[in-house]
Amino acid sequence: MANASEIRPHMEVVGSDGVHVGTVDHVEGTDRIKLARRDAADGEHHYLPLSAVARVDDKVHLVSTAALALPGVVPVGETAAIDPIVPPVRNRQVEGAPARRNFVLPWLVGLIGLVLLLLLVMRTCVPRTAETTGAVDNNGGPPAAATAPLPVEVVKLPNGQSVNLSANTLNYELQRYLASDQPAPRTFAFDKLNFDTGSATIRAEDQANVDALAQILGAYPQARATVVGYTDTTGSAPANAELGQARAQAVMDALVAKGVDRGKLEAKSGGQDNPTDTNATAGGRFENRRSELTVTAK
Repeated sequence: MANASEIRPHMEVVGSDGVHVGTVDHVEGTDRIKLARRDAADGEHHYLPLSAVARVDDKVHLVSTAALALPGVVPVGETAAIDPIVPPVRNRQVEGAPARRNFVLPWLVGLIGLVLLLLLVMRTCVPRTAETTGAVDNNGGPPAAATAPLPVEVVKLPNGQSVNLSANTLNYELQRYLASDQPAPRTFAFDKLNFDTGSATIRAEDQANVDALAQILGAYPQARATVVGYTDTTGSAPANAELGQARAQAVMDALVAKGVDRGKLEAKSGGQDNPTDTNATAGGRFENRRSELTVTAK
């Protein structure tokens, strides 16, 4: 299995046949890769186990072909072969008779269609969650919808303090990483630290995330980190470079205000480069107005 520290955000993932599978969003823990949803036909994030990785150079190479890497997803430029579920059978009553039609397949197709219809009806009956913020996007659209809260775990830090963390979040994975013997550097994408359009102000709903991050960094005095701020593609590249720097500085200042040594932190701008999602939709632009944390020493 490949070393998780070799895999970086924005690296291309290809199958053993060289066909594009997706783009790395980030590595979650030590056992799976989260793919950016901009490459997915269904617009959702997909995951790959690290055990599926054969080797890493400038790309992430999988042990299987692209068609097998994500079941049910056909790589761009290829078509899936369609085999009958039940092969035609010969009429045993008359030797040499032509094969009968596959009468089982239509029933199976109909049953699958009925199940899909029931799932669609059930989905429409589930109430939808509220949006993360009432602010409009650059083109007037709302940001991405909020997700259900994750179970919270009380984690004991090496300085004797405890912090409440949800699994599969930046703070949870960062704490596990700092407590491990895995080498630096490693980049973490904030799951709850996006910015409103044209703003470098940390949103009220994300402040708790920053507070927990400061508590974790404070418990590991040897840790050094760089905060990187990003924007969507609205506006000019120079203006977005300045806005990205302002966003990174805002996160850094908030951490310092919570007790983190300023000398252990650095703020940089990613501008509009390396988007994790499409800039053609409101939700995608919201995802791109993000922050990342790279641990440079531990």
